[in-house]
Amino acid sequence: MTDAPRYVVEKYIVSIRDDDHDARFTVRRNGKAFYIKVSPSQFVNSPMMIDKFISFVKVLRSGKEVLDIYDTDVYEWVTAPFELLFAELAPNPPGDPKDIRITLHDHLFSEFFVFTLDVIDEKRCPRRIAAETSPYRPSYVRFDDNFLDELEAWTLFYDPARITLSFKDPEDALFKPSEKVLIDSGQTECFFKPCNSGVQIIRELETYRKIQAAGLDSQFNLCHVHGVVMDDCGFILGILLTYIDCGGCPLSTRIHPEELDDPIPAIRNRWLNQLDTTLTALHKAGIVWGDVKAENVLIDQDNNAWITDFGGGYTDGWVDREMAGTVEGDLAGMSKLKKFLFPSENSSGSQIHDRYGDTI
Repeated sequence: MTDAPRYVVEKYIVSIRDDDHDARFTVRRNGKAFYIKVSPSQFVNSPMMIDKFISFVKVLRSGKEVLDIYDTDVYEWVTAPFELLFAELAPNPPGDPKDIRITLHDHLFSEFFVFTLDVIDEKRCPRRIAAETSPYRPSYVRFDDNFLDELEAWTLFYDPARITLSFKDPEDALFKPSEKVLIDSGQTECFFKPCNSGVQIIRELETYRKIQAAGLDSQFNLCHVHGVVMDDCGFILGILLTYIDCGGCPLSTRIHPEELDDPIPAIRNRWLNQLDTTLTALHKAGIVWGDVKAENVLIDQDNNAWITDFGGGYTDGWVDREMAGTVEGDLAGMSKLKKFLFPSENSSGSQIHDRYGDTI
């Protein structure tokens, strides 16, 4: 029996509308991207498969298990008919896997193939679609020359072709997107944050400019901007920030509400003190954090708490809309962070907690 080829479902897109059951999947194998569209409108004489796929879409839309179906069950159902095509169109590269070097440009603008999954008489039938341009391209923003001149005055521009994806296993770069990249001939580790909106990146870059000008990124647990990534068309693809080695774990995943000693109160107090000290310094410099929440606090491998994400906005349950983007909103959010860290303690805090309106 031949082993199934290795590949990864990188992402999927489904509509939030209950009457739209189309889904799109991006699969990556050996540095190549496969875009697969599945639509019940392409199912012929297949009522059972229509019902099955609609139930699958409900799982993807909810992000939860539904009727004992998981997202991995959906992935397997969609991709299994394509496995021979994955192996044929994206063969294993020659040479030693240890020598694999994939640039950010290779990943963002990879060779691609477009498919649809037809279902005829209850049988899944892959069908390739000719396409000269990719149905998806990386998120990007474009700014006028004045903004770029201002940007160039305080940071650097990097070509994605000179940035390398970084994994412990070099072969993983052929299959997975990487948040960790290397610049300066592989000497500097960075976190690559893609652009999602012009408004967001303008605010974030302006905040990081102020942080850098005040020297806060060298004194506190705040990211430093190493540069922005720009392609040869003048599109800004993302920001290069300090890489925080946290194993992908924000504060929101480190606190166990029912386990008050995991982590122990001393560690929680350490995090709260670090957050308070950093936020105080930001406010003294005239800088607002904005979207205060546990997901925007990263805990590194040395148990230090980092404030991240200065793109603006607010999150229901953390900062009220009318207070978003203000010092008062930051303080209200920090009060909720304190309660998140110490949900039931009432005697083990320090005087810094008074700043948020009450004590622990």
